[in-house]
Amino acid sequence: MHWFLDQPKKPKIGIALSGGGMRGVAHIAVLRALEEYGLKPDVISGTSAGAIVGAFYAAGKSTDELAELVKNETFFSRSSIRFSTRGIFNPLFLRNIFKKYFSEDDFRIMKMPLYVAASELTQGKIEYFSEGALFDALMASASVPFIFPPVILDGKFYVDGGVLNNLPIEPIRGQCDILIGSHVNAMKPESISDLSTTKELDRIFHLAISNSVYTKEQNCNIFLNPPEMLKYSLLRKESLDVMLEEVYNYTCQQLDAHQFKKIAR
Repeated sequence: MHWFLDQPKKPKIGIALSGGGMRGVAHIAVLRALEEYGLKPDVISGTSAGAIVGAFYAAGKSTDELAELVKNETFFSRSSIRFSTRGIFNPLFLRNIFKKYFSEDDFRIMKMPLYVAASELTQGKIEYFSEGALFDALMASASVPFIFPPVILDGKFYVDGGVLNNLPIEPIRGQCDILIGSHVNAMKPESISDLSTTKELDRIFHLAISNSVYTKEQNCNIFLNPPEMLKYSLLRKESLDVMLEEVYNYTCQQLDAHQFKKIAR
């Protein structure tokens, strides 16, 4: 018998990435830590910002490359503001970023399975994209209500996947041995008088969808929920390095608690 037949099979890792606007950048720190603990994902699902980070990662971008991309690109600029009943910002800047960094507008360029969640308004159900046009799927998943206009595909109206499912574990549950959920919208008690209008809307939105996220914790082998994430902006890149370091350290602590060990480099 060959020696390799006696070797333990490497578990298949799946990760679901929540939405969260610019807070979704924190998933980069999560992915970096997972790699260092020998838990690099084999299959990814994501909502909104989580879908975008997941798509770049599934296409082969390293966590260092992703962090540089976020630092170098402009998001939610004043020039993107538009006065419309269906969205404050013109989402064209996102599509331009996709064109710049993805080699092709197709799920075929993914190096691992990717599932992108979007909320379909007319029938009120969640849908998962995993093939065909990549950019449309990502735009649909990231269309935060009132921030971006809905995306119309084949006569259907799509908005942010987080409206109906902000931790899309469903399409990957049966495809992995270890299921990881990464949620980057934990909040702390705050006085409403201390909140700006944007932060108040942010808080209300995530209060409305948080229950469905936390009911899924028991389905995850590892549930990552770094604390007080709503102190970071939904739309701005302020404190980006601090957020990444904080979430990286938190993830390492959680993996240590689950008795995983960093692999030698």
